[in-house]
Amino acid sequence: MSESTSGTGKPGGPYTRAAFDERRAAVRRIERREARPLALVSVALGLGQLLNIRWLEGRLARAQAVPIEGALFLAYIALVGWLLWRLQRRMRAARPACPACGVVLKDMSERVAAATGRCDACGGQVIG
Repeated sequence: MSESTSGTGKPGGPYTRAAFDERRAAVRRIERREARPLALVSVALGLGQLLNIRWLEGRLARAQAVPIEGALFLAYIALVGWLLWRLQRRMRAARPACPACGVVLKDMSERVAAATGRCDACGGQVIG
């Protein structure tokens, strides 16, 4: 291996098998850790939206309730969207990338690289 190969997957050299497997494990850990709060918040607040609509129906006129319901729904969507964006950003940062072309390896590309040691996009050596 060349001197620039550090096992980190940075441009200049392929990953070691251990470094590649650690990156894959890190992605799974992030997904498990971050997906639970996302699911909990989206389900709990989604049910909260339904309960809120039902509660407001008996308390306010429809013209007064709709803006409140709309504002709460937009806040709910913004929170769930932010949690989803954060999950995807963290997973992308943890995923291995091809040292030759820089393509982030995910799904089938990651499995191909694990099996063959090569990038399916450019054919470059991913695992040395």
